[in-house]
Amino acid sequence: MPEQVNYGIQQSGGVSHVGNQAVGPGAYAVGGSLSHPADVDALARRLLAALDAHRDRLPQPARATAAEVRDALTAPDSEPARVAGLLERLAVLAAPVAPITTAVTELLKVVHPT
Repeated sequence: MPEQVNYGIQQSGGVSHVGNQAVGPGAYAVGGSLSHPADVDALARRLLAALDAHRDRLPQPARATAAEVRDALTAPDSEPARVAGLLERLAVLAAPVAPITTAVTELLKVVHPT
């Protein structure tokens, strides 16, 4: 019988929030696709409108992240984990602009991978 090798994950203490995960040689994890139910579409439109309306109030790093968010939200094969990560970054960078922060928070509620 061939030797079995365990490529498992070991964690001691703390908290982990793991989306898609692959372990071991040749392992591959797919992020899935961002489904576009009506609420996601509506919230995405709301965020994009807020980004357009308040663009001049955003610092340059937030503008760059906003452009990435726009691309990710409009791509047909968006991965939820990537979109969620970009939204989380945008929430921090755009914190002083309440309409954007609110729109990001609402969209994160439905996009964040579980």
